[in-house]
Amino acid sequence: MNITIQSAQVITIDNIVLEFVRDFFIQKKIIAKVKGLPRLIVLWEGADEYASAGDWTNDTATAQATAVLSLSSIPWVV
Repeated sequence: MNITIQSAQVITIDNIVLEFVRDFFIQKKIIAKVKGLPRLIVLWEGADEYASAGDWTNDTATAQATAVLSLSSIPWVV
């Protein structure tokens, strides 16, 4: 999977490996650090997405990271 993080910078990740996942209940946001990426990504955000994540597992978080990284605009953590 090729991921463009800047217009002049492309990296290749063969396997998505999550270094950590943080669940922020109050903010209704779940973020993750993907090995090889310099920034954190948002996996789920907002009441509806947070509820749909439910009792997420490492497998569902990795699947969501794969889906998020396939988007044309990756939701980076600000």
